[in-house]
Amino acid sequence: MSEFDQYTEYVDFPCHYERLDWIFNTIKSAKKNPAQILDVGCGTGNVTLPLCVIPHAQVTGIDVHQGNLDITASKNKFSNLKLEFRYFEKADIRQYDYIILTEVLEHIPNYTEILSYAAQHGKKGMELLITVPNGFGPFEIAMQPLYLMRKMGLNGFIWKVKKLLGKKEPYSQNYDTPHVNFFTVPRIKRECKELGMKVIEVKNAYFIAPIIETYLPFIPLKTISKIDNKLAQLLPHFLASGHYYRIVHQ
Repeated sequence: MSEFDQYTEYVDFPCHYERLDWIFNTIKSAKKNPAQILDVGCGTGNVTLPLCVIPHAQVTGIDVHQGNLDITASKNKFSNLKLEFRYFEKADIRQYDYIILTEVLEHIPNYTEILSYAAQHGKKGMELLITVPNGFGPFEIAMQPLYLMRKMGLNGFIWKVKKLLGKKEPYSQNYDTPHVNFFTVPRIKRECKELGMKVIEVKNAYFIAPIIETYLPFIPLKTISKIDNKLAQLLPHFLASGHYYRIVHQ
């Protein structure tokens, strides 16, 4: 149990909880005082609100879906949180120590513009904390049938099946946006280097647990996910279902 558990729905979703835990502890362990944090595409606050627990943190969450911001605001009990309807490329990012893009870039066709904006306008020493699925890993491969069904206009059928299976979504109101980018570790490293940024940490995120969470939501995942995540740390990057990147602006 962590100090931020009461502020996130991810306590019931082990794969998402692990991602939040990595972001939270990466920032907290650095002990920057104060830490200026920007959560891009903050959704319904499942990552944003827990970050407010970090001592002396100043947190800003931005999103382009007002419904997400309204939900986050309704749950907010912190004075150190600011929420804004804003596109990243229109934000003043010069003051931030950390910019978080968690499960965001795979949905955005022009994602290189986001990375370029961060490189051009972020301050030296700023860190990007990025999490994305492995574009050619087990999870993305297993998701192809769902992607095909969505292209066929079967979203309504998918949601009926999910409801029947007891599947809940702790994401945001725009959860049906498809993946349009398929990342690999060499690709992220190369593109960051070209922009004058350096990947200083890559962590594997699971092997098959996210697949179980998607297709078999009635199976308890807490124990399975811990074992699966430990297994992922022993595997080469290309076999992981996702990756966490810590990137520094040089």
